[in-house]
Amino acid sequence: MADIGMGGMTGALDGTVAVDASGHVAGPYAGSLLGDLGCEVIKVELPGKGDPARGRDCYSPVFRVLNRNKKSLTLNLREPEARDILHRLLASADVLIESFRPATRKALGLDYDALRRRNSGLIHCSVTAFGQSGPYEGRAGFESIGQAVSGMLSLLTDPGDPKMGGFSITAHATGVFAAYGILAALAARTRTGAGQFVDASLLQASMGFIESHFAEFLNGGDAVTPKNFQRGRLFCLTAKDGRPLLVHLATHRRSWEALARVVDRPDLIDDPRFAGHEDRVAHHDELMDILREAFALAPRAAWLERLGREDLSHAPIYAAEEVFEDPQVRHLGLPREIRHPERGATRLIGSSVNLSATPPRFVRPAPLVGENTDELLEGLGYDGEAIRGLRERGVI
Repeated sequence: MADIGMGGMTGALDGTVAVDASGHVAGPYAGSLLGDLGCEVIKVELPGKGDPARGRDCYSPVFRVLNRNKKSLTLNLREPEARDILHRLLASADVLIESFRPATRKALGLDYDALRRRNSGLIHCSVTAFGQSGPYEGRAGFESIGQAVSGMLSLLTDPGDPKMGGFSITAHATGVFAAYGILAALAARTRTGAGQFVDASLLQASMGFIESHFAEFLNGGDAVTPKNFQRGRLFCLTAKDGRPLLVHLATHRRSWEALARVVDRPDLIDDPRFAGHEDRVAHHDELMDILREAFALAPRAAWLERLGREDLSHAPIYAAEEVFEDPQVRHLGLPREIRHPERGATRLIGSSVNLSATPPRFVRPAPLVGENTDELLEGLGYDGEAIRGLRERGVI
């Protein structure tokens, strides 16, 4: 397990400053991705318990991984003085990330046209459920809503007995697209000198993330469903020891012949039901029954060895506790670890991209609530007495 220290090489975004006034997952994830690349990210939170993602102990594991490489500034944005502090920060910042509904954002004085009059280079990224306009403009939205409206959930569940999975796709995808938009805006600014508004929504990001699954339907074919996705190619199976695995079969005959050898059923090779790819698509359910019966005869490790010997594309279907025992995952140095002087170690995955000259870094653990408030206010010119007054008035 890699232990990432406080030092490291120069980051790709060193020298840039982002103010992260977002909550939940998508916006904070975008901010953490920028922080990994060297951006100084200032997280704006409510005084007291801070971001709801902090949980009951104010330092939940989810909060820690979504807010690594950030400083914490507490501001009660209901107070005019707090909004003034935020505007002073934004006057010299490179990026603003927020996740307010459009009406709330404007009520807080965070209208992009107004902000850019004070800082023409500011890149303002607004993360919403459904976008900046339209019939759903004012609606709240979360992971479940994004999956449902985008069509993503229909690919993951039985419509006759719908259930949410135990993981977040929509919010994390939105965070990636938000960071992508911010990076594009930063690159454009090097040519034009001007910032711009970046609109990232759960709905549009989710639809873009599954665009290839819409391709057939949008161009005259059938919509993808869990029942027809990769029929004749993808087989999820359970071995004798109860451990699951999958086999991803190529369309060519050589791959089919290899699978027949793996299950010791050479008679299947020329069976007219399965001889060609289209035959295997048409008779997928029958083939699944045969493979389920075969794979129930030996433990998963034996099947993985046989499949590997035939060079068939395959993988164990790991539970979370198994992932980090995999030799390839361990080779990648995962999980990584970062330490807070008061709260101790946090284990996390971190950035999923590797850069040779400006690698992503962990330079600071997720902050305590308001951990950097005094430091940041002093940087804006507030002295100790002024900071005490702000705290007494409930501004910070």
